[in-house]
Amino acid sequence: MEFLVDSNLGLPVNEKPWSDILAGLGVTTSLTNDLPELDRSVARHEPDIVFMPISDFHRLLAASDTYYRGLAAVTSKLTGSSKLPSVLVVRKDDPAESISDLPGATFGYINTSCSSSYFCPAILLNRRGDDLHGFFDLRATAPWQGQIDAVIDGTVRATMVVEDIWRATPSNADTTKVIGRYDDATGAVVVVGDGVPEGLRKRLLDALVTWHPGPDALFGPFTRYRDEDVAAFFADMERLPAGF
Repeated sequence: MEFLVDSNLGLPVNEKPWSDILAGLGVTTSLTNDLPELDRSVARHEPDIVFMPISDFHRLLAASDTYYRGLAAVTSKLTGSSKLPSVLVVRKDDPAESISDLPGATFGYINTSCSSSYFCPAILLNRRGDDLHGFFDLRATAPWQGQIDAVIDGTVRATMVVEDIWRATPSNADTTKVIGRYDDATGAVVVVGDGVPEGLRKRLLDALVTWHPGPDALFGPFTRYRDEDVAAFFADMERLPAGF
């Protein structure tokens, strides 16, 4: 069994205890931060198990590809919820008070699979009748705190980032401010293909939900994947224009 992991998401599959857990399950791992290649591999149903952005899983389902099913999802470090609110951040001295004050602004995002920095602003703008690509000047930045640092140093004017990450560095509240938010986002998911035996699915799920991430982890513990937890986010993504 092959486990393909998005390395941006912080699951340390090559470190103990995960290296031992997966070896004991007969699972080999590969990591990538090349999301287009991950998507192509998943579309070909090559990996048996995938840790991937929730938006990419939604794209599969929207294309009527049901080969993979959700197994586990990350939770918030702060609340333990499967919801991972994303906040719109600008510098503290920026006069903007909401997203409506930012037309044409440079905007930092991680990639086009990122729930927080790509899909969340697209959803907020779509509610106003605006398109993400026409409203912002999109600029790729380093992920997570790197996005916030890009706002602080003026590389970009704004970004959206998981609220947990903004709160994890107390000085962010001194140098930046939150001027908007999207509360229905959910985080990355572990999905399993049709060929994964039920016994392995259960053992892997048990390992995921009983694992306790370290204090520097991006996310909280895993929880069992439930369709109802992602329903609101999926519905908002389905309302986006073609091309997302």
